[in-house]
Formats: sequence, C-alpha cells, structure tokens
Amino acid sequence: MTSTQTRRAHLASLVSAIGLGAATQSRAADPRFDGTWTGILQAGNLRLTLQLVIAGDVVTLISVDQGRASIAATEVAIIGGTIRLGFPALDATFEGHLRDDSHIDGVFTQGQSATIGFVRGEIAEAPEPVTSDANPIIPTPKLNQIGFTPKATKQFAVTIQRDQPLKTFDVVDETGKVVFSAKPLGRVFDLRQSAGETGMCGDFSSLTRPGRYRVRTGSELSHAFVIGDGVYRDVLRDAARCFHLIRANVDIDDARTGVKHKAGHASDAAVLVDGKTRDLSGGWYNAGDFGKYTHMHALSVSHMLRLYELHPETAKLTLDVPVLYDGLPDLLQTARWGLDWLLRMQNTDGSVLHKVDSQPVLTWGKLPADDNAPRAAMAPSSIDAGVFTGVMAQAARAFATQEPVFAATCKTAALKAWQWLSQHPHADHNDTYYLDPDASQETLWARCEIAVLQDTDIGKIILPDISVLPFYWPSPQVLGIMSLALRGHAQAKAMIVAGSRQIKTRTEGDAYGFSASAQNYSWGSNEMALNEAVVCLYADHLEPDAGLKPVAQRLFDYVLGRNSLDHSFVTGHGARPTQRPFHWICNMENVAIPGWASGGANGQAAGADALLQAAIARGTPPAKCFVDACQNEGSYASNEGETSENAALVFVAGMLG
Repeated sequence: MTSTQTRRAHLASLVSAIGLGAATQSRAADPRFDGTWTGILQAGNLRLTLQLVIAGDVVTLISVDQGRASIAATEVAIIGGTIRLGFPALDATFEGHLRDDSHIDGVFTQGQSATIGFVRGEIAEAPEPVTSDANPIIPTPKLNQIGFTPKATKQFAVTIQRDQPLKTFDVVDETGKVVFSAKPLGRVFDLRQSAGETGMCGDFSSLTRPGRYRVRTGSELSHAFVIGDGVYRDVLRDAARCFHLIRANVDIDDARTGVKHKAGHASDAAVLVDGKTRDLSGGWYNAGDFGKYTHMHALSVSHMLRLYELHPETAKLTLDVPVLYDGLPDLLQTARWGLDWLLRMQNTDGSVLHKVDSQPVLTWGKLPADDNAPRAAMAPSSIDAGVFTGVMAQAARAFATQEPVFAATCKTAALKAWQWLSQHPHADHNDTYYLDPDASQETLWARCEIAVLQDTDIGKIILPDISVLPFYWPSPQVLGIMSLALRGHAQAKAMIVAGSRQIKTRTEGDAYGFSASAQNYSWGSNEMALNEAVVCLYADHLEPDAGLKPVAQRLFDYVLGRNSLDHSFVTGHGARPTQRPFHWICNMENVAIPGWASGGANGQAAGADALLQAAIARGTPPAKCFVDACQNEGSYASNEGETSENAALVFVAGMLG
C-alpha cells in the first residue's frame, strides 16, 4: 500500500470511528485556545472538514462532513502555546502550535501524518493542494501572507493560462465587500523555466486603510492579510527570539514556545587549543546541527547592530526572554551574547579561531546534552580575522554610550585582529562545509570598519572595483561599504545603489518578485532574497528617492508567501508557513520555533538530500523544489536555515515594518 493509500485508509477509519465519545482527561488548560477552530484535512482526494471545540479543559473533535459526529480527546496537554491531543479510540493524535490568536498549525497522525491548519471560527481556510504532480499549479492569488504597512507597495501574483490573461481583480474586506478594484499590471510573465507556469501581477498600493483583506481574482481568493502599522512586529520579535532559543551550552526553558532542554557540549568550556584548554562555550548553534562558526556569528551580529543603528526604535523591541545583561535593550543583549563568544575565539596574537564543532560527524537525532561526539576548534584563518575585525569595530560604536568598557574591549580586539590579518592575508581554513578560498571580501569589510574606527579621512579612501553583489557569507563586503556610505563616502554609496538597481532589474522579471532564472533557485535561495532586501534597504536609506524600498518589499513578500508554492518560508507566520524546518529543535522537541526562516527552493541536484533529489528527478520546476520535512534525514538542502539568514530576516522585518 502506498503512503497516500495508507493515509486515505486511516482517514476513512477516522470517519467510521468518530462518534465514539469519551470523557476528556485533562492535563492543562490555556484560555488562548478556548473556542471553535475549523480546518481541512486532506490526503490525496480525501478531504475532511474538522473542528476542534475547546472549552477550558474539555476538547472535542467534530467531523463536519460526517453529520457533525464528535469524539472527545482523552489525552490533553497544553504547554507554552502547544496543544497535544490523544484519541485512543481512533489510535490517533494531534499536535498543534498556536501561531497567533487566530491560527493553530498542526499535524494529525493516524498511522500516517497529515498537516492541518485550524482557523478560529466556523469557516476554514483551504489547505495547500496536496498532489503527486511534479508541477503543482496553485490558482489562488499569492502575496505576503502577513500583510503590509499602509504606505508600502502592495502587490500579488497569480498563475494564468497563457491565452487567458487576468482582466480585473478586487480586494475585499472581511465581510466580502469590495473595497478596491483595478486592472492587473499589463505584463504577462513567462515563468516556465523557473516555476513551470505563466503569471501576472496586480498592484493595490493605493489601498491604505487599516484592516483585514483578501485579493479576489475571479472565483479565487487569496489568504487573508492585514494592512496596518507595525504589521511585521511579531515576525521581528520571533525572528530575534530564535537567537535566544538556539543559545549553546546553557539550559533553555521557554514558556512561550515550549522549548526546553538541558545544556549540552560541556566540553566546549575546555577545548584544547595549542596545547592549552580554552573556554569556548556560549554563542549560538548555527543551523540544523551543533556547529558554532565565527563568520556566521559575525554576520548575524552585524545585521542586529545595523538595525539598531538605522532604526533606533528597535530599542523598544521586547523579546520576553531572561535578562542577560542589565540595562541593555533586548536586541543589543542578543547581539552581546554573540559578541561575547566571538571574543573567546580570539587568540592572544590577534588571530581568530574558525569554529567549534565535531567535524566530520554532524550529529542528528539527539539533544545537545546527549551528543557525545568529540568537539574541537578549527585553526584561525584570514577570513575569520576579517569578519571579526568588522563586527568588533561595529560593536565598539554601538555599545560606546551604554557600555563604554565593553565597547573599549571590542575596539582593542578589532585592532589586534586587524594587525594579525595585515600580516597573514592568505591564511586559509579547511572547513569543507563553508569553503571560501578568497579572503579579500572579508578583508575589505575589515578595512572599511577600521577606517571608521580610527576616524580616518573617509573621503580619501579609494575602494577596489568590486560589486556589493552577491551578498552572502563568502562575500560580506557590503557591510563595511555601508559603514563608509553612512559617513558620506560617495563611491561607497554609488556602489550600493548600483547593486540595488541590478537587483531591481532581476526581480522585475519575475511575477513573484525574486527571479525568473532557474539558476537562482539553489542552496540558500531565501537567504539570497533576504540579503538582497538588506542591500536595497541600505540603498533606500542612503538615497530615499531612488525607488528601491519597493524592491526590498518584493523580496520580503516572496519569502512570506508571494511565490509559486503559496508558502511562507518563515515558521509560525503566514497562512501556510513552514511547519517542519530541518532543525534539531524541531526534530527532537517537535517544536517549529516561530520566526525561523527555511533555506528555500533548491533545484540543484548537487548536494541535495534524498527527498529533494526525488522532487528534482520528477521534473519539479526549480522554484518549486522545496520539501517541508524534518523527520529522518529531512530536507537539509531546501529546508534548513542558519543564523546569518535569520539575522537578515530580523533586519528586513525591522526596517520594513
């Protein structure tokens, strides 16, 4: 029996068995869950509308399509926004997570598992189509599933038949009343190479009235979205909170998410380096495994410090996490945690160790406290000295007022690393997971920041003929170039604006606002989108009249649902978010920590995991090569995020909204 057939059989048994009511045995209650919740469970051609009725400590499951037959949950546990229900009469379970006041995202298991999203009230939102086709075509209008600020550029994309272009569209409010109507933008996009379809776009930017709306194209309705001030406040908070939950070598007990585990990798406090033991504890686990990397910490902290610099209002951001450093805003506390670990990674000669991990063993299927794989530090490199210099110089400025002693420590560390880098410009590392044979981009970041730190005559600095693109971990030079641009360096400003215009040209060729080129759907495509949004927001800050903020908005929209999969790649946010990110917390604690960004669609077979390879082999278009899976080996090549990506998400959400 195939998995789909098995799932259908179990769902059929649900239909036949439901109605075997039993008294609920409650474990807990949470008033946030009280009420009626409706969702659609779908496997193959079988589709059931289900309701959860939750009243205090009594939970009832109702099959709306089967005469509203009901069964009571006899096992109930509600902890930190997570609800777990057991139905022994059905040999079934449900586990869901409260995304917001109106959504529970979960998994119903009865032999096989199927995802289901419950919406508060009596009407369900249609689930993402489940299909075995290599190229699923999703007809609903696709847009940012969170929403827009009133003054933002607001657009959607829709799939069309090539000979049947969209004529008009409406925006309707919660009552179904039409509040905006227009013709779509005229261009028809040929996306057969990237997404296997044809698309068009519509623009409703002139709709500024706060409210909750949907776009309607013919009989198709988009997911509900919000127009309002502070619309990205929650995703900003959650994306930043992730850095609290992934802290290494400490106990974590987070009531908001239910993440709870003991400290692990105690050996990090006594790592052998050049014959002496060093305390290299702290920092963040970078991605789906337990590695801690200097360059990833530097990039992540840089994004946080830049957001604080450009948007001081983030000082008011409250993360609802324990205080780590008295007197600091939560965002700077988060950055300070990463900086403290980086300082531990510096040697007395100024060089900086590359990482701490268990290479070549990448532990999967264990909590940190249960991972006994031997861990070690990797030797220093020019790349690590470069990024360390850059971010420590930034930190010296950012903490100068509130923590002058710490700021001075960062300044001294930056200068020591710069001196070592000047003497060792070509010291490579042998990290097979982050190959980067060229330290020139990291050195340029360091050079720019040292110039600012030492109050050099900025106008006399001549930058090399280098682009700010691509911006990702092997080429972070834009971070230093931006520091010069903010201080009036004309060439630096021109470089950032020119790079942003390149991004604008490419994104305008895609109805979904990312890329119509298949080659751009590769490992870390979402990080590419978010990093390019960062560059465009830099450009907008430097030259507000250049029209580049809408480009950043398009890229952000792509990540949050305006894509051919109709999928929000950020856990816990949007109507169809990633539910099973490839991450050790999801794998071991069954919690998709809210605000974590997935790697993104990846149509490249090289390095692909088995699940992604299967999708590619079926002929799935590159923009749709994404597998929301964590179990077993999961889809690390499409569904694994990392700290630098999530910090870019923090920056973009903070700047846009």
